Amino acid sequence: MNRTRLIFISIIVLALVIVGVSLALQMGGNNSGAALTVDRPDTVTVRVITALPVEEWVSKSAASYNAGRPTIDGVPIQVEIVGMDGLTALGRWDRNEYGSLADGLTPEQAAEAQRTTLANFPTAWIPDSRYLVELANASYKERLGRDVFLTDGEYRARPIAVSLFTWGIYDSRAKVLEQKFGDVSWESIHAAAIARGGWPELGGDPGWGFFKLVVPNPSKNVGGLAAMIAAAGEYYGRTDIAVADITDPAFQAWLVELMGATTDVGSASAYTAQDFALFGYSVGDGGQLLESDLLQNMQGILTRWEDPLQLYYPQYVT
Repeated sequence: MNRTRLIFISIIVLALVIVGVSLALQMGGNNSGAALTVDRPDTVTVRVITALPVEEWVSKSAASYNAGRPTIDGVPIQVEIVGMDGLTALGRWDRNEYGSLADGLTPEQAAEAQRTTLANFPTAWIPDSRYLVELANASYKERLGRDVFLTDGEYRARPIAVSLFTWGIYDSRAKVLEQKFGDVSWESIHAAAIARGGWPELGGDPGWGFFKLVVPNPSKNVGGLAAMIAAAGEYYGRTDIAVADITDPAFQAWLVELMGATTDVGSASAYTAQDFALFGYSVGDGGQLLESDLLQNMQGILTRWEDPLQLYYPQYVT
């Protein structure tokens, strides 16, 4: 069994342990000592919210797991994968869209509307970053007075997929930028973004038009915020970036100039590297994206556009 499949199976086993313990506690009794009767379910659904960068891999693993028709105490198990960006998931936790029960309250005692909401409560969450779990946990702790996500001891949060943010620039464009600026960085990208004469001013083909920057849509993909914070790191030349740095008017003006080179970021999808492979230069000339996303879509880029993406590793990453 390879490592990735072992990791996935471990997640599902942990989820099933949680489900099994919950059922046992309900059948065993409550604080008053009176036993509860729990109807035997027709199936056990393990619902996993999954970060978009690993959704494809997790979905394939889940399909493979489900194909084995697993059971627990004779009841069929079905793993359901819900792909969702970390910021979207965090918003749903914060708004309590999945529902939550106060201490001492059982599902049977909850209102019908709340029971309907609880029916879709996720069993596990594979987020983009640990900080999202901490923020969601803080929201639940304020609402319920207790932790919901276990973050210490045996069950502490662990990253299961790690990928750096990196520059991906089409080779034809990258050569021009390197000849003009000597390297690919946020400063050189900013200079390209504000070039009034477009690519001809930079030494490129006039047919390329203006330089087009690609970053994930920050309202749909946490990577967009990560890219902007990394840009701030290079702008200030340090790693300790604070809120005051991000809101500084001078940096904001610089960032507006930079983001002015993006191609309609407001309607961009969350799958930016996939868009690169599908739509090529119309999406952009290059940008900062997850290394794993770029590599996963590299073959599609080569097949469609015959202009490979050159990868450059930035000085500052989040």
